[in-house]
Amino acid sequence: MKVTIEFDNEQDAIQALNAGAWYNVAWSLDQGLRGIVKYGCIGNREATECEMEVYEKCREMLREAMSENDLTFNL
Repeated sequence: MKVTIEFDNEQDAIQALNAGAWYNVAWSLDQGLRGIVKYGCIGNREATECEMEVYEKCREMLREAMSENDLTFNL
């Protein structure tokens, strides 16, 4: 399939062309947070309960922001 999109300015075109990179950034962040929450460690040390809550909340905020913009990770 071919899709042609026209933009009125260069900045909008650049943002559209970077969409794949932003997807990868969001995916990487989500997976990093998931790993911390799932395994309870940050690097080589055990995460505190407070840290776990913060990381879990950050992941929820990422998912909420994606949902508000009709975005999902295609799994």
